[in-house]
Amino acid sequence: MKRRTFNQGITSLGIAGLLSGVAGPSMAAKMLIYGNAGNIDSASNKFAKKWLDLVNKRTNGALAFDIKAGTIGGGKDVLDGTALGTVHIYNGAYTGLREFDVFYAPYFARNSNHAQKIANELLYDELNAAVKKRYSGLRYLSVARAGPWKLFTKEKLDSFDDLKGMKIRAPSIEGVIAGLEQVGAKPTVIPFNELYGALQQGVVDGMATLGNLMISQKFYEVTKYCYQNDWGIGLDKQMMNVGAWNSLSKEQQSILVDTFNELEPQDFFRATEDAEKTNFAKWRELNGADTTPMLDASAAQRTLEPAIKKLADDIFGAGTYDKIQSI
Repeated sequence: MKRRTFNQGITSLGIAGLLSGVAGPSMAAKMLIYGNAGNIDSASNKFAKKWLDLVNKRTNGALAFDIKAGTIGGGKDVLDGTALGTVHIYNGAYTGLREFDVFYAPYFARNSNHAQKIANELLYDELNAAVKKRYSGLRYLSVARAGPWKLFTKEKLDSFDDLKGMKIRAPSIEGVIAGLEQVGAKPTVIPFNELYGALQQGVVDGMATLGNLMISQKFYEVTKYCYQNDWGIGLDKQMMNVGAWNSLSKEQQSILVDTFNELEPQDFFRATEDAEKTNFAKWRELNGADTTPMLDASAAQRTLEPAIKKLADDIFGAGTYDKIQSI
């Protein structure tokens, strides 16, 4: 079943109709733990609070949530905990799956809307199957458009050619690593929760990470330059422990998913897009007027395309990259 068909089935029930018969406030709330590697001020976690607070309200308090933001490890730790059941809902970039990792390869998708269409329509069945195969304890719920990734460096780049030989932090995401290797950088895998310290100590010369974290994570303190060019597209994956999902009523499951899909376009994606200009302005205020350059990306795109095409076709089958570019 395609994701959009599943969602249409849920939506057809209607939120208002679901509220009748949902456990009343006199019943004990089911406490679910939500985990994310970023701090509480990140865009992902601000959205999560709004989403989960509304779910709590729409279930008349039957579902309550404990948001663990940046306190229980990096993305892999949180996802593994969700598969085991020590965390109930995961939000983050990391999946350990090539099928999701390729989205982070620079120029795999044209923009966030294109990436969401690929994930929710063209390749949804393949992504869902990959999650089930790798993690028997996980259910894939959805993706949120977290905005583009960016490159950050301590020393100024005049072109992407200057990345050659530089140690650039990467997460354990194949698409990011492949892109950096293709342009001659030396990707160095560092978990997100260790990233600030690694930059502060000079372990790496820069990093690739989600652009909307530039101010909330205080990366302006440990790097000088943030480039306006998109360097891959961020998709926050929402995963849930299968046991926790199955413990919810059908009405509660529907409210959880429908509320997410209702809020994501405006309260996450649009808010993230709107915040980018503000974040860049704040960065320049803190680090200087020339610290958010826009580099000529044409040469880098030509260099990267063969590697990204090969990666997509290796993962999903021959011809996939061309199908992606045609939608």
